[in-house]
Amino acid sequence: MTNACHEYKGGIHLHTTASDGAASHQEVARLAAQAGLDFLIVTDHNVLTSGVDGWYDDVLLLVGEEIHDTTRLPEANHYLAFDIQSHVPAEGASPQQVIDEVNSRGGFGFIAHPFEHSPPLTGEPELPWVDWEVIGYAGLEIWNYMSEFKSYLRSVAGALFFILCPRTAIAGPFPETLAKWDELLSRRKTAAIAGTDAHSATYSIGPLRRAVLPYEDCLRAVRTHILTPEPLTGALDHDRRMVYQALREGKSFVAYDAIGDATGFSFQARSGESVAGMGEDLRLSGEVTFKVSSPLQAELRLSWNGQTVAQRKGTGLRHTSGESGVYRVEARRTHLWKSRGWVFTNPVYVVD
Repeated sequence: MTNACHEYKGGIHLHTTASDGAASHQEVARLAAQAGLDFLIVTDHNVLTSGVDGWYDDVLLLVGEEIHDTTRLPEANHYLAFDIQSHVPAEGASPQQVIDEVNSRGGFGFIAHPFEHSPPLTGEPELPWVDWEVIGYAGLEIWNYMSEFKSYLRSVAGALFFILCPRTAIAGPFPETLAKWDELLSRRKTAAIAGTDAHSATYSIGPLRRAVLPYEDCLRAVRTHILTPEPLTGALDHDRRMVYQALREGKSFVAYDAIGDATGFSFQARSGESVAGMGEDLRLSGEVTFKVSSPLQAELRLSWNGQTVAQRKGTGLRHTSGESGVYRVEARRTHLWKSRGWVFTNPVYVVD
């Protein structure tokens, strides 16, 4: 039975001056507080900065690591490692060896930007995940803000426009990422998170000089909302455990808060006297009733094993089923005259 009742908003997967970001840990924590976030997880490239975990005013800053083999050509297989205490070397290591090493240290991780599309104009390589036979990871980064953004930079004129107005472009996770997620869910529990991948790098075109996707924008955009059984108290060890437990178990949902604050969005299932929420198992006992509640009007869609079984526009959706399987919710909202992905919940797992 679910007991996750405390909701917190976080920014995951961003970079600081410890690798290739534009601001220090303290500076990004200050910007996160201004953006209304509750927690932040920094993941610099192949480096883990110790001694900076903690509360900065009203923001809990945690430090993980984005790990990848820098000797691999072409570059691929970036892994977000959380709850580790020191750097995990990846040079010459296979993705499975990286995952196993993170797990052996008591940590866990997520496959970063599993699919990428980088038009030639960006001058950046595509950095997908290609070794899908691996096991032992907690889940996928189903929506990477930077990856999606750079996929639209197909012309100079378009790039200039989208750099100035990124919200006219952002529409949701790549369809192939969602399809891969459903494929993995058919075999094992696979939690989902969102990543900003913020670097706030400054680029120049002639006399023009501008930070592309600055932290201020990224931290207000695609976020991960977690649900915890206990409130965050200001005690670092306790609060770190609450955040990581929610992410590892999938007691969370992904939201594009820039087009509407998704705080309060809920998805639960009931069978008999048992109730389960996101990331939880529900034992089938007769019929299952699913309830979706949204704080804002949206196109709500309930999927079962990757197939849509119920759809409704409004602030709520109910559906009854007698089938076991994996159930998750997607919600879309219209913003700037275009339907865009808004909320993607982790599943409820109905077991027979």
